Amino acid sequence: MKQEPQGNVVGVSEKAIGGRVVLFLSTISFIVGTMFLSQNITGNIVANFSTNGANWFGAMLFVLAIMGFSYYIWNRKNQQRRKKIVFY
Repeated sequence: MKQEPQGNVVGVSEKAIGGRVVLFLSTISFIVGTMFLSQNITGNIVANFSTNGANWFGAMLFVLAIMGFSYYIWNRKNQQRRKKIVFY
């Protein structure tokens, strides 16, 4: 007799939406971080940042984007592994 796994079961659509939100925010963070790192695009006028302040802000956004992309990829790999597991 086959038993269903116990615990919280989250719908696939909720996981997909969460993953897409992380991917969207990471992409926006990457684009804005790149803009702040490149002084030719924004100049020093943006929010009265000095060159050093804009570079730090851009670097932080860039790191957040990389962390978001890494989390998204890690989560996708774990979902694929879970699909391969068969409960008896």
